Amino acid sequence: NSWGTASYNALQLTFEKRFTNGLQFTANYTWSKNLDSASASSAAFNGSITDPFNIGFDRGISNLNYPRIFNAFWVYQTPALKDSNPLVRGVLGGWEVSGTWRMQSGDPFSIAGGNGNDNSQSHVGSDRADVVSGQSLDVHQGSKSQWLHQYFNTSAFQQNAAGTFGNSGRNLLQGPGVNNVDLGINKSFPFMERYRIQFRWEMFNALNRPTFDLPDRTVTSGSFGQIT
Repeated sequence: NSWGTASYNALQLTFEKRFTNGLQFTANYTWSKNLDSASASSAAFNGSITDPFNIGFDRGISNLNYPRIFNAFWVYQTPALKDSNPLVRGVLGGWEVSGTWRMQSGDPFSIAGGNGNDNSQSHVGSDRADVVSGQSLDVHQGSKSQWLHQYFNTSAFQQNAAGTFGNSGRNLLQGPGVNNVDLGINKSFPFMERYRIQFRWEMFNALNRPTFDLPDRTVTSGSFGQIT
């Protein structure tokens, strides 16, 4: 049966500068929300239906939901300095600097109920935790060492009650994001009129920023809430 539903709403912006005065760049930004019942091509026999008696129980944030995405790329050519002497022109003129910059929200995730995620005894293994009332989620708070040790308020969740599927929302939380810059610098030197020798220096993850995995998401785990 075709029972699955999905919705995607977004604000999408593009800024572009065509190549003039040695500079060209394009930047894109998307602010969006993606909802669905299951983020799979087929919901059969793959654990994507938490409650077999209520398909709507899983209607929520999609596994493909990345609320904020920013991408930019650019190329800049320094002046050729044609009026300068050959040494200055050869050393300082005609360099090309290029790069890409990507920032993106992290992966969405749910909080698992623990004990094999089967307190419901449905044997699906997709139970979610119960939310503890009065507790804030406090996601990604404090210094890096603090949120690596406790990415969210673990006291806000507890095992789902026996015979239930848990009352916390699907993909309730969002993991650490991505912030990556790649840079390239190159220059071509003429050689024997017909040839060119190119110097190229490329830096991937030029700012040396780590990308972190999701935290432990099972309430009965000894490392619950930690990014290891």
